[in-house]
Amino acid sequence: MRIQKRQQANCGFTLLETCIALLVFLIVLTGIVPLCVYAMKYDSAAGIRAGAITVAQRKLEQLRANPFTSCTSSSEVVTVGPTAGSQTYTVDVTVTDVSSTLKAIKIVVTPEGRSTTGSVYEGNEGWMRGQVILYTKRTTLRAGSNLG
Repeated sequence: MRIQKRQQANCGFTLLETCIALLVFLIVLTGIVPLCVYAMKYDSAAGIRAGAITVAQRKLEQLRANPFTSCTSSSEVVTVGPTAGSQTYTVDVTVTDVSSTLKAIKIVVTPEGRSTTGSVYEGNEGWMRGQVILYTKRTTLRAGSNLG
């Protein structure tokens, strides 16, 4: 009787090798998925902070465009972005008279959390929506004593 030898070169992967490869792939995937979630969360928070900076800069430009005497403290709510994905910010402007020709201005922009109540700093991740504070000074346009 003649015994035929099997050709090992054409057999392919065994079921055990395939299961081990799948297990290694799942272990790697388990480590990568939390990193992707982390990156998406902080990218969203960076977008919210960038919007807050934009709102603060716009408010500062509005104050600069108005006359010196009309620069007063105020508070308002501003919504930025398309209707479906808009973000709401609370803008508080505090103007302090330093002298008759100088005013100190503080602009505080607070993003509102995307919660069901719409309150500021809602939930455990409220720190990601931190305030943006701008400090500046404004003076009158007046010719000094050296220009006369």
